[in-house]
Amino acid sequence: MIAKYRSSFFEQFRIQRRVIWALILREMITRFGREGLGIIWMIAEPAMFIVGVMVIFSLLHSGEAGNSVAEYLAVSYPTLLLWRNGTGRVTKAIEVNMALLHYRPVRPMDIIYSRIILEFAGTTATFLFLYLIFIAIGVCQLPADLYTMLIGWLMVVWFCFAFVLTMAALAELSDTIERSSHIILYLMLPFSGVFLAAHLVPQPYRDYLLLFPLVDCVEWFHAGYYGVRMETYYYPEYTIIANLAFTLFALALTNISIKRVQSI
Repeated sequence: MIAKYRSSFFEQFRIQRRVIWALILREMITRFGREGLGIIWMIAEPAMFIVGVMVIFSLLHSGEAGNSVAEYLAVSYPTLLLWRNGTGRVTKAIEVNMALLHYRPVRPMDIIYSRIILEFAGTTATFLFLYLIFIAIGVCQLPADLYTMLIGWLMVVWFCFAFVLTMAALAELSDTIERSSHIILYLMLPFSGVFLAAHLVPQPYRDYLLLFPLVDCVEWFHAGYYGVRMETYYYPEYTIIANLAFTLFALALTNISIKRVQSI
């Protein structure tokens, strides 16, 4: 009986993995097309955002001693693209793809997961591509602690996964949230850990800022890259617990929104 259950579980997992991969390929073709640059736009589009922001802010601010604005934004701005672009791609994803649910293996969560994976993979690939170029031309340096930097990036991705799920679920439940989502994303900027690093915030406001898990995640990422070159503040235990609680909340809310969409 146990062997049959395990076989059934792995068979279902294999089917859903193929479904999600098929949805990712479909989304890539739909969004980027087969002609011109095609899939290269998945990296080129966010790369233009990152380079553009780096150039503009470098002209406006000289940065701190030993740390240029261009370097800071090169390693920080991609973390912002994860939750900002991810929210834009996943919002109303189920509603606009309702026809796909007529295929029995396709579940609503598969549609959401496929878009999240594609967006996060594109942003991560863009960061790695630009980072290697920036190291070669002298804008960036090798990370002070690669392991800490990698864990920090995974923490950012984890938080952004829960955030994108939450925004997608709220958008399905309320048209008001869907229409005002861009305002919410703008209001998130001070709490993104990108434009306001924790060491620049005086006490006791720094402790209040670090209550927002995304700031801790980005600071964790910064600690791995900068090391002693930049003062960083983050609480690993709090970050992990907060991300876990946020993820459980996001999954529960998504389940509610899916039931509502399916009942319409």
